Amino acid sequence: MPGNAVSVSGLVIKYDEQKALDLDILGFEQGQIHVLIGPNGSGKTTLLRAIAGLEKPAAGKVSLLGEDLYGLPRKEFRRATRAVSLCFQKPYLFNTSVRRNIEYGLRFRDLSVSQKRQRVDSAVDVLALDPFLERNAHGLSAGEAQRVAIARVIALKPEVTLLDEPAANVDASNKSRVESAITSLQVEGSTVIVATHHMEQAYRLSANVVRLEDGRIAPPAVENLLEGVINEENGSTVLAIEGGSLVYIVSEKRGPARAAIDPSDIIISKESISSSARNSLPARIVALSELDTKVVVTADTGLKLVAHITPKSFHSLGITLGSKIFLTFKASAVTVF
Repeated sequence: MPGNAVSVSGLVIKYDEQKALDLDILGFEQGQIHVLIGPNGSGKTTLLRAIAGLEKPAAGKVSLLGEDLYGLPRKEFRRATRAVSLCFQKPYLFNTSVRRNIEYGLRFRDLSVSQKRQRVDSAVDVLALDPFLERNAHGLSAGEAQRVAIARVIALKPEVTLLDEPAANVDASNKSRVESAITSLQVEGSTVIVATHHMEQAYRLSANVVRLEDGRIAPPAVENLLEGVINEENGSTVLAIEGGSLVYIVSEKRGPARAAIDPSDIIISKESISSSARNSLPARIVALSELDTKVVVTADTGLKLVAHITPKSFHSLGITLGSKIFLTFKASAVTVF
């Protein structure tokens, strides 16, 4: 198995003596797409800047492709950071054509003219930039400029790609192009780390999602994350999960997808109940815990699902670790990303 392309340990970054980032340990597997999610000020951008070599830590270590980045001598530091491309939320474009902006980083790569042209053409195709190629980049809209900046990164084919809110200014019709561009970077072998505050976009891009709050790692943004293939079966729309489990859903999407079920939308019963809910799965309780005013029930249905119930319901059901139960939820309770 590949190791981590990037990892941090004991990482502390401060602004005016205030901690902007305080991470014990976090790793990003090589060749995968990873997503950082959280509100503004949660530390997403600060972490990207630290990985790119732009924010020297007050304490801790950033490991980039097996090297202690901030422990390297200056010359080696510059060499190491050339493996990384960071695309900012508000990118800087040069006062020249879109084509020359996309080509710019390739000037410093040992590539033939035909190789450079092929890389630029490929990036232009992915992001549908052909109509803008000869326009001055300073005349573009914010969304168009963002797509040009991402195309510039794609042309470079970096070993590690960092994208800060890559679709923040992009119109709805082009968001899917940006997400396809991110996927294309991974296909080319890049380790991609994306920062966004849009939960649905995060889980469309990857199951490797880390939520940050106040500079620290927070509990997952969603529970009951499922991965599978959406198709039709006997006139119903289902998410077929590896291992044979089927979950009825409501979605126009078809093909590979991720989905999630809110734990509070799952009903627990000791017997199968008659209702309009399409999903009723026999299960066995494998873990019990308390969270605030709820009881968290983890059950094995062939896949692990978590449900939240009140203490009153928990006691009235008389269930314990190992109890056989049924989990019931509506098809509409499944959120497809």
